[in-house]
Amino acid sequence: MSPKKHTLEETIGYQFKNRELYNQAVTHSSCFNEKREVKRSDNEKLEFLGDAILNTVISIILYKRFRGRDEGFLSNARSSLVKRETLTAIAKDIKLDKHMSYGNGDGSVPEESKVLSNMVEALIGALYLDSGIRNTSKIIRKLFSAYFTEEKLAEKNPKNILQELSQKKWGMLPRYKFPRKTKNGFAVMVFVGKEYKARGTGKSKKEAEQSAARTLLEVLAEQEREEGTPC
Repeated sequence: MSPKKHTLEETIGYQFKNRELYNQAVTHSSCFNEKREVKRSDNEKLEFLGDAILNTVISIILYKRFRGRDEGFLSNARSSLVKRETLTAIAKDIKLDKHMSYGNGDGSVPEESKVLSNMVEALIGALYLDSGIRNTSKIIRKLFSAYFTEEKLAEKNPKNILQELSQKKWGMLPRYKFPRKTKNGFAVMVFVGKEYKARGTGKSKKEAEQSAARTLLEVLAEQEREEGTPC
């Protein structure tokens, strides 16, 4: 006998009252783009809302749970919890890709894309609209419970790692320039001296800076592999 397949609502422990809201949350905007439909999905608006709700709830949880820790720890811990990699891992934990509609319907989501992390934020936005902040906070606590470990919360973000590497190897700090608005948020350039640079995008300036730092770290790591010399 094959194991029972749980619905997404059973997995997260909440049954949506507004079915249209649920459908919007699990239908990626690419579905409409592929079909060239005039109708526009609210998925991206739900993602925008979910991002704000998630940051607020995680901030409150961290503040209450770690009253003795300073702002630096709390800020880094929040970045670690709401970053794309963590949200993608949570999406995989709840098998979100099995319950969502993407692109032309073949179900294949690009591995290194932001799709799954964005869909988690859209789901959180829909949960807030359907059930309010109290219930949404409860579900966020459940989804993120496995990630509230000292090891995870102390994980350094890309900006911190790049800063330490840059100071150690070149004796200088990275410079972040040209924050400008894009269709989906901001674009930022990061420079280390005159030789190294990378571009990053994000829904906020901070996220764009983290993205740029992450990209430059990948460039430096690739160069290290090619030259056979450690950074």
